[in-house]
Amino acid sequence: MPSNTINYKKLLSDLRQRSSTGPAGRSLSMQASSDRGRVLFSTNFRRLQSKTQVFSQDWNAAVRTRLTHSLEVASIGRYIAEKISDRLLSEQHLGTYGDEEAHQRANALITFVEVACLLHDLGNPPFGHFGEASIREWFAIRENHFCEKIGKKSQKEFLKLYKDFTAFDGNPQGFRIATRLQWVTDEFGYNLTYTQLAATLKYPWTPEKIGTKQNGTLVKKAGVFHSEKGILEKLQNSLGLLPSARHPLAYIMEAADDISYCLSDIEDALEKAVVRNQDVIDALRSKLSRLTSNKYAREMLGALPPIGQKVEGSSWFVKFRTAVTNNLVDRACALYFKQETKINAGEYFSLLRGSKAAKALLDVIGSFSNEYLYCSSVVRERELVGYQVISGILDKFGIILELSSIEAEALLINKKAPTTLGMALAPTLNSFLPRKHLKVYQHAIAELKKTKKLREDQYQMLEWVARSHLLVDFLSGMTDDFAIVTYGRLYEGGSRKI
Repeated sequence: MPSNTINYKKLLSDLRQRSSTGPAGRSLSMQASSDRGRVLFSTNFRRLQSKTQVFSQDWNAAVRTRLTHSLEVASIGRYIAEKISDRLLSEQHLGTYGDEEAHQRANALITFVEVACLLHDLGNPPFGHFGEASIREWFAIRENHFCEKIGKKSQKEFLKLYKDFTAFDGNPQGFRIATRLQWVTDEFGYNLTYTQLAATLKYPWTPEKIGTKQNGTLVKKAGVFHSEKGILEKLQNSLGLLPSARHPLAYIMEAADDISYCLSDIEDALEKAVVRNQDVIDALRSKLSRLTSNKYAREMLGALPPIGQKVEGSSWFVKFRTAVTNNLVDRACALYFKQETKINAGEYFSLLRGSKAAKALLDVIGSFSNEYLYCSSVVRERELVGYQVISGILDKFGIILELSSIEAEALLINKKAPTTLGMALAPTLNSFLPRKHLKVYQHAIAELKKTKKLREDQYQMLEWVARSHLLVDFLSGMTDDFAIVTYGRLYEGGSRKI
């Protein structure tokens, strides 16, 4: 077998946090398929059908939700992975040609990428990116207030851990769901393979890295909360990944998402009549015409309706979308092998945006969406609703964060009502919290109690952080509609409308 810088035998693994209780002797391909089943048959995945992508749902359900978007990303991701695995097989990078294990690795690679794509938006809260921003702002406004409640010796550590909330994002929340919150019989969540978990991580680090540079690129997001840092370290050690290094399959997942969302948002805008067909065509033609040296841009121009041709309906966009997808998929595959050294080193860069030609094409489509879609009144009005709902829910449940650790544990674990003045509503709010999320909190507290040499102020601080995760877990798991209903139940017994 020829030498290859990427060690696929090490990186494609069936190891999990806990040994699987499934039939013994399953192949790697079957283990990857087991990961797919664990995700597809879960409530968290099903809830994506009622979470907004960009535009709110109509009665005809024609525009995308997080679920349909994830399915489309998975289709493109699988397409890219199939092309890459075919070449890896033919060049014997997965094992000796004709060897059964090599073919098992190829099949598993494809499935790992597909499932990573299905998982990539799992942690998004209601109202999408604006929901994320609303959660971040709510905690940022109260940072000093909550910090003052913490013992002085623990305040420095508290501010570090508090970034889980002021830097809240759907990526680390998705990792938390996969590794903890999907509680069935124990604390291991879906208990996915380490390879599957690593393939979902676009940002394999915790929030303190935000604002620093990784290989010359400014880090803007984290992919793991401090609460799951131990799991990140275990999978990195298991797979032989360097700290802050992406798994090679994560690059494929990210490329599939880049290809999908930049096109689907435009198609949804056409469906919602936010933009007109001819206006989209004219704007894309104008922008693409500026990239005369880019052969991919020239091909995209050729996929647009000819100048002067009367356009009826949006069928033209299907041809354009197909042309863009095929070109970018081919480019992603070529770049995967061209950038093999950087990928093996786990350097922080985007597969497609590492190419000037591909980046230029994505930027053209992205700039159109920024100019005409995301600033539309339809999107802005939804943001107003989202902000009011997210902030309103946190305002009500925020009283639970004012409890002492003793009262909080008594309430959340033993359902004992606090006696502190102003906490009469706390037992009612506790009744809203999902049982499996309470189990995760209870497990976290049990683990804290086992920790030796933990000062009392440290314990209280860590309990408060676990309590805050409990509330954010509850909120971020809501669908858009359920969040609105919950808001109504909290304010004036459900009679208040927004």
